[in-house]
Amino acid sequence: MSQPTSSITKESMLTRRGFLALGGTAVGLAASGSAFHLAAYAQSLKSSGPITPFRFVQLTDTHLGYVGDANRSVMGTITMALGQIASLTPHPDFLLVTGDLTQGTASDYERKRRLLLFKQVLDASKIPYYTVPGEHDALMDRGVLYQMVMGDLHYGFIHKGVQFLGLDNVSRGFFLGREQLKWVKRQLDMMDPATPLMLFCHAPLYNVFAPWNWYTFDGAALRAMAARFHRVTVFYGHVHQMMSHRTENMAHWAGLPTAWPFPEPGDLVKLQPWPQGATHPYLGLGYRVVDVSASGDLQITNLLLSEVNHGTVLG
Repeated sequence: MSQPTSSITKESMLTRRGFLALGGTAVGLAASGSAFHLAAYAQSLKSSGPITPFRFVQLTDTHLGYVGDANRSVMGTITMALGQIASLTPHPDFLLVTGDLTQGTASDYERKRRLLLFKQVLDASKIPYYTVPGEHDALMDRGVLYQMVMGDLHYGFIHKGVQFLGLDNVSRGFFLGREQLKWVKRQLDMMDPATPLMLFCHAPLYNVFAPWNWYTFDGAALRAMAARFHRVTVFYGHVHQMMSHRTENMAHWAGLPTAWPFPEPGDLVKLQPWPQGATHPYLGLGYRVVDVSASGDLQITNLLLSEVNHGTVLG
């Protein structure tokens, strides 16, 4: 198979230095989402009905179980993020957690323990949540333990008139695969293309930087399936930094991690995080707040753990 090409621009990423200057940033985008709940197969998806405005938060790359200098307390940064999210006004309806919930391990026992602990932490937050796997959660056993603890690898749901599809592009490698693509096509065929479509997954659905596995091999096939939709938004993780990109009718948004930031691709031979600094221990760590309007437009606000000011940023 041919190696996918890279698609990166300086404008679509943040540098290490840029993180230090970044506070809460808001970007308005005319986009929204669609999918459906597994229990509602009999429900017609031709129209999801009017949209009731709501808020959700994207959390990603928490890596619970990691021990090392990149983050000396991953539980601490997860807890900090969830505490800040719980204090948001208005309160988010749910969390979208886009993979690498835990740090990968070859031990089935330890992997299950970490997944169970992560679920316990999320449950204790009292905020409803939806998760998809990252390669650290699911690649070692093709998602067997992830499914036991967290649920399906791919699925859909409707929330207040907006449809979401959660995708698995990591459990067998960085691709979706024929069966999942067939499933996606069946769901999209039942949807009105005028309905905004929202997807969430771990790896990017376009080719960011192939040498670091920042791509989905068959992402173009999914993008082609969704080409008839007027507006499509993708939320993903994996790259440990904010990115935004557009392909055809899709807006792609990479979320801030809570574990550690990665450098920009291209300049380094080996992908590795920076040691956590004493002066800026939360450098590049954060989460994303998404406000969905009645028209389906999105207001996107990226918040750093170290610089959150709810009164001025989110008022």
